[in-house]
Amino acid sequence: MKINYGASLFLLCLGLFAVFFILPLVYLFLMAFLDSGQNFVGFENFRTHIFQTHIFDALKNTLIVSLSSTMIGVSAALFCAYTLLRTGVGLKNFIHNAALLPLFVPSMMYGLGLVYLFGNKGILTTILLEPLNLSFSIYGAVGIIIAQSICVFPQSFILLYLALKSSDFRLYEQAKIMGISPIKQFFHLTLPSIKFALSSALLLSFILCFTDFGIPVVIGGNYMVLSVELYKQIVGQQNLNLGASIGIILLLPSLLSFFLLRRIEKNNQQELSPKATPYKINPNALRDRIGTAALFVILSLQLAVLLAVFLASIIKSYPYDLSLTLSHFNIQSNIDGLGTLKNSLYISFATALWGTIFSFIFVYCNEILIRSSLLKNAANFFMILPTAVPGLVLGIAYVLFFNQLDFKIGENLYLHNSFYALYGSFALIVLCNIMHFFSVPALSIKEAFMKIDKELGAMGKILGLSAFSMLKRVYFPLCLPAILESFIYYFLNAMVTISAVIFIYTSSNKVAAITIVHLDEKGFIEEAAALSILIVCINLIVKFTFNKIKNLSYKKFHIC
Repeated sequence: MKINYGASLFLLCLGLFAVFFILPLVYLFLMAFLDSGQNFVGFENFRTHIFQTHIFDALKNTLIVSLSSTMIGVSAALFCAYTLLRTGVGLKNFIHNAALLPLFVPSMMYGLGLVYLFGNKGILTTILLEPLNLSFSIYGAVGIIIAQSICVFPQSFILLYLALKSSDFRLYEQAKIMGISPIKQFFHLTLPSIKFALSSALLLSFILCFTDFGIPVVIGGNYMVLSVELYKQIVGQQNLNLGASIGIILLLPSLLSFFLLRRIEKNNQQELSPKATPYKINPNALRDRIGTAALFVILSLQLAVLLAVFLASIIKSYPYDLSLTLSHFNIQSNIDGLGTLKNSLYISFATALWGTIFSFIFVYCNEILIRSSLLKNAANFFMILPTAVPGLVLGIAYVLFFNQLDFKIGENLYLHNSFYALYGSFALIVLCNIMHFFSVPALSIKEAFMKIDKELGAMGKILGLSAFSMLKRVYFPLCLPAILESFIYYFLNAMVTISAVIFIYTSSNKVAAITIVHLDEKGFIEEAAALSILIVCINLIVKFTFNKIKNLSYKKFHIC
């Protein structure tokens, strides 16, 4: 009997995905309807614990800050993208790179920066507000909204920038000939042409804000949101059933947004005409000066926050001792020290390596080796499903599923959990990160495969090349840029993520992003700032290095 190794490998990939993504989420769903004795209680957890306690207030607070942050962040991103592409502002490369800088920064860092700018003894509080006898508290809803607006800005900017860049200038020429004003052109031509990107930016930003943990825990103060309350229930009070119920509430908006986006995408299948022409900018000095000033105002707050964190990391004790020092980078407090940074590097590299390998094999099997439409449809669904599950929810699912020694399946009948041994290990964090960030790398590699001429496969068969030879000589080289992008995507996100890992780390595999939160909680703000700066520097160095490697790969394999 001949063994189909391609199908076997693909089924193994699907099995790994089922065990480390589907099963934990299914168990999370079941736990929301069980009591502490593993007995079925229906919606009792929701009625008793959620809609009759302060958790309902946390839900309302979360909706308020999430909607506010989303509207501000996406509006600022749309303005920046539009101004860069439709006006003649100067320093476009610098502005573009500055807009993407938050991608390399742990979200908690913005909370720290705002504290140093607008805290009780903050830089701007002392210089601007106190002389004018103005009072302003950055803690609570205001601080969360400002920090989250900055945090979601780069993702929205990328989506909207790419959408605007693909616009067809011929439509605007015709509108100008017809005497349509620029304002009407914006509302009747520009916005409809980017409606999918704009919808994506709004929904994805809302999900990020709704499930964010790092920013509220640093700057939220007494303003309670769901993510922080969830952390307290699971880690502080070990109330796993209530935690599962809150997890379901956090998951619902994400699932709704996911299916809404899929519907919008199906109704917006537009292809750019091959006759389309790029947008031509008409000279207008006044418009460009106003646009440059507005961009400076938007980006200056973002850069000021980062600069404040940098200053905090090199000043001995602001505002009492302003002498410069590098001692904070030693992380000499009793929290954890630099060991957690080493853990982050190890976990991030392992996530990037194994995640990229898993993503490539998964897509390679789906696109090249598998012919079953059923398996292909299942794989395509799995590739996009992780985008609907927030990291916070996945982390809850992991702690519930992998920390359970036995599963109760009947009266005095238990099933041993074979995966319990993974709990507390580096491997579990790496697997959680891979599942959490799987969609973008997999879809990027799939797009690279779709661009490969199908006749190459037929030619390989005619020449008698084996599947391994085709993989080595054709598919891997042509997909190498996407593979490198996937590696860097996994690495950068694993370095700054906190939402999923916060529930499954132990003292031996604690990561730097969690240490930043704990340093801030204990009052070691300067050391938290120093550790944040180290993460940013590492991410920038890794990104720069891989950009060089990617450019060399383009030249070596003549990929354009």
